[in-house]
Amino acid sequence: MRRALVVDDSASNRELLRTILEHAGWTVEEAGNGLAAVEMATARPPELMLLDIQMPGMDGYETLRALRGQAALAATPIYAITAYAMEGDVERGLAAGFTGYLTKPLTRRQLLAALS
Repeated sequence: MRRALVVDDSASNRELLRTILEHAGWTVEEAGNGLAAVEMATARPPELMLLDIQMPGMDGYETLRALRGQAALAATPIYAITAYAMEGDVERGLAAGFTGYLTKPLTRRQLLAALS
């Protein structure tokens, strides 16, 4: 079974993403912050990560840099899931190394279309 790691400081956002992914056949683990995400992904690399950008402590960009700096995670699909939707935000996210950039509020259809 495919395994994903959902990273968001909001428990309700993690629950929504977990529910969508589980119904699509994924096994889902959750992290509430960037540091926990790096530790979890390092110990057991997932096949997919959904990563919030605006988090306390390590934000999504810092977390992404830490993840991409590890050989085992360099090619892992990591999608930004964020409320940042201003002009240039998508380009900045993709230039930083995100596989894709999805803005909240996010629908089931949008998430699954991006992952297919």
